[in-house]
Amino acid sequence: MQENFPLSISGLKGDVLENLLNHIPFGFSLMTGDYLVESVNDFWLQIVQKTREEVVGKNLFEVFPETKEQLFPIFENIKKTGEQFYAPEYSIKMIRNGILQDVFFNFVYHPIYDEDGNFQYFATVVIEITDLIGIKNKIKEEEERLRLATESTQTATWDLNLRTFEVVHSPYLAEIFGYDKDEKILHATMREHLVEEDRKNVVEKAFEKALKTGIYQYESRLIDKKVAEKWIATQGKVFFDESGNPYRMLGVMRDITEKKNNEILLQQSHHQLNTAMDATKLGRFDMDPETLEKFNFSPRFLEIFGYDVNTETIDSKIFEKHIHHKFIPIRLEALKKAKETGDLYYQTKIVLRDKTVKWIEIYGRLMPSPDGRKSYISGTIRDITEHKDFEKNISESEKKYRFLADSMPQIVWIAEPDGTLTYVNKETLDYSGKNYNDFIEENGWTEIVHPDEQEENIRLWMRSVKTKKPFFFEHRFRNKENEYRWFMSRAYPELDENGNVKKWVGTSTDIDDMKKQEKQKNDFIKMANHELKTPVTTIKGYVQLLKKMRGESDDKFLVNSLNTIEKQVNKLTALIGDLLDISRIESGKLPLNKKEFSLLELVTETIEDIKASEQSHQINFELKHASDIEVFADKERITQVLNNLLTNAIKYSPQSDKVNVEMYVDGESAVVSVQDFGIGMEHDELTKIFERFYRVSGDDEETYPGFGIGLFIVQDILERHDGKIWVESKKNVGSKFYFALSLYKD
Repeated sequence: MQENFPLSISGLKGDVLENLLNHIPFGFSLMTGDYLVESVNDFWLQIVQKTREEVVGKNLFEVFPETKEQLFPIFENIKKTGEQFYAPEYSIKMIRNGILQDVFFNFVYHPIYDEDGNFQYFATVVIEITDLIGIKNKIKEEEERLRLATESTQTATWDLNLRTFEVVHSPYLAEIFGYDKDEKILHATMREHLVEEDRKNVVEKAFEKALKTGIYQYESRLIDKKVAEKWIATQGKVFFDESGNPYRMLGVMRDITEKKNNEILLQQSHHQLNTAMDATKLGRFDMDPETLEKFNFSPRFLEIFGYDVNTETIDSKIFEKHIHHKFIPIRLEALKKAKETGDLYYQTKIVLRDKTVKWIEIYGRLMPSPDGRKSYISGTIRDITEHKDFEKNISESEKKYRFLADSMPQIVWIAEPDGTLTYVNKETLDYSGKNYNDFIEENGWTEIVHPDEQEENIRLWMRSVKTKKPFFFEHRFRNKENEYRWFMSRAYPELDENGNVKKWVGTSTDIDDMKKQEKQKNDFIKMANHELKTPVTTIKGYVQLLKKMRGESDDKFLVNSLNTIEKQVNKLTALIGDLLDISRIESGKLPLNKKEFSLLELVTETIEDIKASEQSHQINFELKHASDIEVFADKERITQVLNNLLTNAIKYSPQSDKVNVEMYVDGESAVVSVQDFGIGMEHDELTKIFERFYRVSGDDEETYPGFGIGLFIVQDILERHDGKIWVESKKNVGSKFYFALSLYKD
């Protein structure tokens, strides 16, 4: 067999040949028949990403155990047949950067024999071509993308890398999202333009399904860069690698706004037709949802029940007197449902005093009381056989509302279902110095909004219009003296029986004085914190000096007194720090110094610190993970979080002597829990405890000192880390607090 390679191994040795092999542009190695690597050149080491010390003199399959299944049969066959083995574009599974990967090579394995014809070495020549294979695959994918593009007209194309989420798209896609055609949009930016409801309920579900089925399709709404609502239809295909993992998604997108708008217009036409056909005379009333007593009856209400508006009155139990006995169960069921949904609707028969029987229809809605008292049901009653006075009653109601609105010392406004302003009260005009038409014109109202809040104002308002959810926003309005004052604006949708918005009713309340008072309070906290720090620091310094001088004194009273003073000074220092944090949080200036660190190390150090100062409880710690857990966060602030949870656990479990701490990994998050066996909490307290200045009540409130700001600060710290905190608790059993942080990724 040695005719295949006439050189003997002795002829291969020497400085000249060794130098030559180290400079050739491909990998070369010699390996014995027992698979011991005897010689390699630098290029070979570069390919396998190993050092010479890690490889030379070692068994190949001990260094690269993942390759044995593929390569061992090849080498054994070479020894058996004496024939070289050549493999172009050969895939070998190798571990790189801790991950098992497919690496592609062109290589030759050649047997070498000594002068007596005995097998001596495997000579290997290898070139890595992984990048070349990647380019070839990409060309195939680009061909598929080009095919999709050429088959589509008035259709945008996109190409999403599922590993990096980098996206390549056609110019038309940018135009769909309201950008110039030459602009490039990030995948995350596209998602931000989607209407939140559709993103959660449609797009994200379609995306998850596509990763399983390979087919991606959905219809969704978006708000483009110009704040215009559009409908889009997306279709795509997912590509999977040899391991079955999705790595790329190609697809097309169409603007179907016109089609959808036509569908909506058709639905609105049907609704308007139904409304016109159902228009009737209405009576109105208000009702206490608990006692079912009625009040604020309209004249039409009395007429429907056969009473003289001018000479007769009715009491709060009018329904009970006149309802037909067969319809009592229907009414009770409707009232029960109204308590659950906030909407009241039913039809019934009533019997008048002259024994005349009528059919009536009742609509009602649970409304918040304008004076802050308990809510009430505002309802309408309609004689199903009487339709003539419907528009008159509505008109009178509108005049009454506008009269009341113009009499209020508060800005009041009304908008159409699409958000277009149709009415503002007199106070609005008096405050702004503008005329009525200035506000009714398209977006004319934004002219009095401070420029810094205009964009967010429009974004939140349009979101409420799309989602039919109430609108809340604090912003500054310019008055007729060109001065800005802070207002709190609120708007609620008035919905019809089908859940469609009939109109929006909004108010804007002047909170400028409250804002100034809030600023004065924050300034006071900052000043108090500054003024308290100096004397507290001085006291702490003298206490530490006295402890150093008298710490080993036989005077136990003195020693205990110094320890008590130091402990209380430390508590005061922590309280001052919390007050400063409150001020920083409210101003949005709580500093974070994030870095990578061991969460395990932080937890153990914090527990030891607590043990040193609190001997009343045994703190048990259990790590439910095979290795250390690292996060990227502000170590000092996370220590503050854990320290607060541990001290609370001890403080609120005076009858217990232990606290349990656990740490584990859940998905992409590190989770730490602190469990006590103390007083626990009622269910309705579980959300309140994270509010500022809220304190858990116990049998003896004096037992649990504090201002109730610790958990408020803890929650803010975790939110600023994109983390979360939650609690499980049972009264007189104990509480278990959890907090989660994202795992650190290289």
